[in-house]
Amino acid sequence: MMNPTKTGIVLTAIAGGMLLFSCSSTPAEQQDQMNDKLEKVQEKVQDVDLSTREAFESDRKSIADDLRDLRDNIDKKLESVNADLAKTDLKANARKEKEDFKADLESEKTTVNVELDKVENATAETWNDVKVEADKTREGVKDWWGRLKENVDQKTSSDKDNDGH
Repeated sequence: MMNPTKTGIVLTAIAGGMLLFSCSSTPAEQQDQMNDKLEKVQEKVQDVDLSTREAFESDRKSIADDLRDLRDNIDKKLESVNADLAKTDLKANARKEKEDFKADLESEKTTVNVELDKVENATAETWNDVKVEADKTREGVKDWWGRLKENVDQKTSSDKDNDGH
């Protein structure tokens, strides 16, 4: 048999455990509290996801629009060059310059199209890498376009782009 001291300790421990259990919420209440906390966390995550998604979509649209504008400008210039190349009275050296210029335009257009495709197919997970590359491409094509306009100004001694050069 147990001695009275051990029995008292065991009974005290059981009673203490029961008292502690009765002071705490019921398992159903605890579950409800936990569900409420989880819902609040999920709402916060959804709010962050929504704002991040909106920022991603906004960035992607802006860069895609810039790339489309660059492509449209290249297309207009290609039309002009193709019209010049269609002329039969073009001198050989002028024709060579136009053909080289056309090749440059087509190369830049391909670059823009490839990058535009990447931007349009980017996901939120891949966006940071795609954005960096798209920005590089966009700035590179803009620089190329600027140098092109300067070359035209220098060859014709006029300032067609009105930049003072």
